[in-house]
Amino acid sequence: MHKSLVRRSRETPEIPMASTADIAFLLILFFMVTTVIRVATGLEVDRPLAESTERIKIRHNLVHLWIDVSQHIQIDDFSVPLDYVTDRMIEKRSKNPDLVTILEVDREVNYGFVDQVMERLKEAGAFRITFATDLIERSE
Repeated sequence: MHKSLVRRSRETPEIPMASTADIAFLLILFFMVTTVIRVATGLEVDRPLAESTERIKIRHNLVHLWIDVSQHIQIDDFSVPLDYVTDRMIEKRSKNPDLVTILEVDREVNYGFVDQVMERLKEAGAFRITFATDLIERSE
């Protein structure tokens, strides 16, 4: 027989596992360093004061709606004119019907304008609304 016809059993090469932990650690470190944590940046608002307040415990299903002193409206990261608040909220609620709208309104804004915004929210079916306030600190 020829030597070329004889089959030899090959051993499967082993993958070195010694550096696996190092690679995993480097990947974790890489993603920790490169991940950007986005904080909601709305309009500059001086919130009204309240004697009692309750912190919202849920972090999902929230829509932030800011109204500043000059009555500019911002929904999450987008400036929206008053006439488009209904359309924007219908669009957001179509993706998630359980949304809670947090109104962050400057204390100097006329309540009539806030009422107009709330009417637009009602037209969009956004009935779950809460107002963001700052707590009055009492000195006793």
